[in-house]
Amino acid sequence: MELRLELEPARMPMAVAFAETAAQGAGLGSHETAMLALSAEELFLALCSSMPGAELVVGFLDRRYAVDLLFQIPRPPADLRIFNITARPDHDSEEGLAGMGLYLASRACDQFSIQQLASGSWKIMLRKERSYPPHPAAPLTAHGEAVAWQIAAVPAPDAVKQLSTLIGNSYAALQFPETFTPPGRLLDKLASKEYGVILAQDPQGELAGGLIWRTGGGKVVECFGPYLRSPATDGTLATALCEKVAEQFGRSDRLGLVLYAPQQPPSTAGFEAAGQLETPGGTVWTGYRMLAEEFGADAWVPQELLPFYQECCAGMVLTRNIRACQDDGETGNGLTLFATRIDRSNGMALLTPLLVGRDAADVLQEHLQLLEQEQFSAIYCTLDTGHPFDALLAPHLLSHGFLPRILVPWGGSGDLIQLHRIRGSR
Repeated sequence: MELRLELEPARMPMAVAFAETAAQGAGLGSHETAMLALSAEELFLALCSSMPGAELVVGFLDRRYAVDLLFQIPRPPADLRIFNITARPDHDSEEGLAGMGLYLASRACDQFSIQQLASGSWKIMLRKERSYPPHPAAPLTAHGEAVAWQIAAVPAPDAVKQLSTLIGNSYAALQFPETFTPPGRLLDKLASKEYGVILAQDPQGELAGGLIWRTGGGKVVECFGPYLRSPATDGTLATALCEKVAEQFGRSDRLGLVLYAPQQPPSTAGFEAAGQLETPGGTVWTGYRMLAEEFGADAWVPQELLPFYQECCAGMVLTRNIRACQDDGETGNGLTLFATRIDRSNGMALLTPLLVGRDAADVLQEHLQLLEQEQFSAIYCTLDTGHPFDALLAPHLLSHGFLPRILVPWGGSGDLIQLHRIRGSR
């Protein structure tokens, strides 16, 4: 579903009506629909001021658990800085007010991100998540380790609801970077076909544990769990669940599995440590399991992060042609641009550099000040070793309290180095 129109203020009601009609058709609630429409209005008017008359394609995607409103423009605006959500309004000029549009749009939605496509066009995503009724806690009693389990990749809905309840009861604070509670959200995520689940039940048919996976357009599969009913005794079950997902993708074109786990699985699960990351509620262990033979790749790595990167590559047996980078004066265009993914429900924000220029220190500082004011408790930034200029941002990140925590092999064009900053760090 899409709508094509020119960026003219008179066309704004058409864009808003499109967003409202599509959201209502997807079953979004009245409040969520109104907030999405507000985001559409603010974003449309901001683009009208910055690139009047240009063609806009408005798309809509129903993900079941959320809806995405997509604005795609064929070329960037004259001043790319409008894409930084830190733009501040100059109330005496239309240009100043336009610069506030993305900030206002981002406040009215649950997730907001900007992406430059391979074709050269730009896509802005506004995501509004579906509201679900809270699920009452139903404590599950621990059980002894079973001799055998019934492991299913297409479990019954009741079993999926049990897994979500288990996560909510025992692992609620360690859901990262995805949320799988309450049960309705997990069922909708599975129905979207982006996610899958592997569940284990004991001989009596009671849930023993589970593992959730997600595929995307990348080269790896993200896995979450294992979530176990009896973590202290179910080491063998954790291994069985990890083996099952490896078996499922072993003949695919994916290069590896990335695991986000609430506790470190046993070595028999086959994952090598990729780091640990603090979330607002705890620490998530991350691991990597290779599915295809490594033939090596070039990696542009900041000089300051070289020890971290080399240690991770050695631990995961990654073959890389490492090119240490430092700023030798080549970033003279003076423009820094971040794509910002905001997750208000979990108090998290992810910064992804699109351009790194001489104003990097100032632009980063502006983003951090805004996110602090908005009460985001955890801020992350990813550097892609396949993008040489990303490396030039590292000194500024470290000076503001960011620390490297995770290496995700093949997470982007190259490997992703994920840095984390706790609120209030300097």
